Amino acid sequence: MSLISVVSCSAEETPSAPPISDITIDNFPIIDGSDSTDPLRTILMCKILGFNYKWERRPFTQEPGADIKMIVPEYTCSEDERIYLSTHCLKQSNTHMSFMNLIDDKVEMVIAARLISRDEKVYAEENGVTLIGKPIAKDALTFMVNPLNPVNNLSISQLQRIYTGEITNWKEVGGNDEEINPYVRNRNSGSQEKFETLVMDGLTIGDFPELQVGLTMMSPYYQLEEQGIGYSPFYYYSVIVDNGSTRAIGINGVEMTKENIISNTYPYTTEVYAAVRSDIDRNSTAYKLFEFLTTAEGQNIVNESGYVPLDKASCVRSIYGANDITLSTIYTDLQGISHKTRQKGIMIKTDV
Repeated sequence: MSLISVVSCSAEETPSAPPISDITIDNFPIIDGSDSTDPLRTILMCKILGFNYKWERRPFTQEPGADIKMIVPEYTCSEDERIYLSTHCLKQSNTHMSFMNLIDDKVEMVIAARLISRDEKVYAEENGVTLIGKPIAKDALTFMVNPLNPVNNLSISQLQRIYTGEITNWKEVGGNDEEINPYVRNRNSGSQEKFETLVMDGLTIGDFPELQVGLTMMSPYYQLEEQGIGYSPFYYYSVIVDNGSTRAIGINGVEMTKENIISNTYPYTTEVYAAVRSDIDRNSTAYKLFEFLTTAEGQNIVNESGYVPLDKASCVRSIYGANDITLSTIYTDLQGISHKTRQKGIMIKTDV
């Protein structure tokens, strides 16, 4: 089991906001990430390069109202530059492949719903690669049912017992007399890693079918019949999909709302991360953008994308890979005032 060691740093160590005015189309970094963070990556590119953008529903089904939403940049550059930005700089891999690409040095930065997974950490160790990661936004793991399901809330214990196979009928948790059909995501997906570590915490998960529509983030929104239950990042559910095909349920009596993420009252509040290789050139545009994400200006872009900004814009660095993980934290609020934390030696479990 590998651990993150968290130590506080002095206010003098707080890095100033990196200059990003020198980031252009020609030197824009190659960014990859999870499906759920695609709008944030695209908006970030638009704001840095001065493009306008709009939200549109992407054709995915024969029902236009069920299509997912995407960011469409309004490019004011040449066609060759547009193609370069949209295909070379803004990659659209899933969470697992984006981290594999970062380890293989095929991309310069990853923005995803989690940090490196157990399998990816093994791959990084085998290749002698270490990464630097930090939280840049807040999100939550949302549990969803079919809109026809009358269950509105589950306790943490009930949820865990459903996924261990101990609870098998909805009537056991206040629903109809029908068999529960739990679904899981594919191994190494961002949602599955969050589910296993955040929710199940070492419990043995039953042999349940994977949600699959080409193994995409859309799987829960077209596969959950009336007896089903699945999970997804709240941002994907509430911002990208937002079509009523599923319904989020509360956990432990706390509703799944953005307000409850902001207040940290929802039990499965999580963080969104940015990551780069630890051997990155500190003068590169990729590193400047990495640092920019936790400045006041960067957090404003996070907020504009629909994500919940951090409580404090934090200069958090976690270095992990071949050795045990070390992480140092400095906190700078959104007014640019540095705050020295008083806690030292906190251990955060990342592998089970």
